[in-house]
Amino acid sequence: MHIKDVKSKDIIKFIETFAPPELAIEGDNIGLQVGGNLNRDIEKIGIALDPSLSVVKKAKNKGVDFLFTHHPILKDPIRTFTGVMYEKLKILMENEIILYSAHTNLDICKNGLNDALADLYHLKDVKYLYDNGLGRLGIFNGTFEDILNITKEYITKNPTVVNAEIVNNKNNNSKNNNKKDLKVAILSGYGLSQKSINYVSKFADVYISGDLTHHSKILAEELGLCVIDGGHYGTEVYGLKLFKKYIEDYLNVELISLDF
Repeated sequence: MHIKDVKSKDIIKFIETFAPPELAIEGDNIGLQVGGNLNRDIEKIGIALDPSLSVVKKAKNKGVDFLFTHHPILKDPIRTFTGVMYEKLKILMENEIILYSAHTNLDICKNGLNDALADLYHLKDVKYLYDNGLGRLGIFNGTFEDILNITKEYITKNPTVVNAEIVNNKNNNSKNNNKKDLKVAILSGYGLSQKSINYVSKFADVYISGDLTHHSKILAEELGLCVIDGGHYGTEVYGLKLFKKYIEDYLNVELISLDF
């Protein structure tokens, strides 16, 4: 389906139908970040993971009218708009670039970033990892090497892996050509906190997410949880690329990637 003469409000309507704002975690800064006239015609959409200064500059240089990012421009309240933040806002406002973000609502929604990962790893019997809808938990039939190969091909070439030998031992004890039903948890972006690792270790064999810290790594080792750190960027951009295709299929407007 395509619509003609795309306006800002049409793009926002599509995004919010796909990733309803009410799904977002409480306090998450989603929605319109910068912009005024939502009735203006849009000729070019830019899409990026982050509204970084380099992305904002690219948006200006490439003639983007509407910039969609997964991460919002502000995560925590600030008191002054100086430095890099001032530069970003100045470029956006002077060039009348609308900035809109869908963060945890895009993680949680159907066909969003976490569903994309669940499909990538061919998980079966998929459930929410957390009650709020974040993450996914499912069954992977295969070897740990299969999981690692998928990660290297689609997420990051050099993932950090903890406790691979534990899962390999389970596979080696299997009678079905080293294949076994493994319980795999996934969470796009930042999921490898100590709190999350402690939670996931109670029911999963493998946990795939991003942003493993020194202390989280030690905890995973101690709890015997196999962890694959695919990076914050890698675990989110895979699904964001698919979301880009959804937008392209619906809207009759040029859409360009700015940081992937």
